[in-house]
Amino acid sequence: MQELFKKLKEFNLQKWKFAIFGSGPMGIIGIREIEDLDVIVAEDIFNDFSKRPDFELGKKESGIEYLEKNGIEFYKNWHPGDWDINKLIQEAEIIDDLPFVKLEEVLKWKKLYNREKDKKDIELIENYLSQKQ
Repeated sequence: MQELFKKLKEFNLQKWKFAIFGSGPMGIIGIREIEDLDVIVAEDIFNDFSKRPDFELGKKESGIEYLEKNGIEFYKNWHPGDWDINKLIQEAEIIDDLPFVKLEEVLKWKKLYNREKDKKDIELIENYLSQKQ
């Protein structure tokens, strides 16, 4: 997991132009292990990295495009739901010099998606947040 965070730092992304979403915020605080990083980025960052030959363009079943390299995925849009990417980035929490989407937002997303794997994550996040209060 730490290796993924190290790789992300090596991209030298401009501050306040990206934030780690998906299960990344759960990984950094130790709720569960993660295998990849989902990173929301400003559109200009996405466009810049889309020109790099070392990044692969992919498409989710929902039609959302992403860029991938070594287990790190960049998104300029997020699904399901109607998310304000710039707001999520601006409100991100900085942990170990990296911005992470707030856990409360991850919980909202997990509840919207509600896949089998999300149900366990919802329970883990709710337990963590209740102990934090």
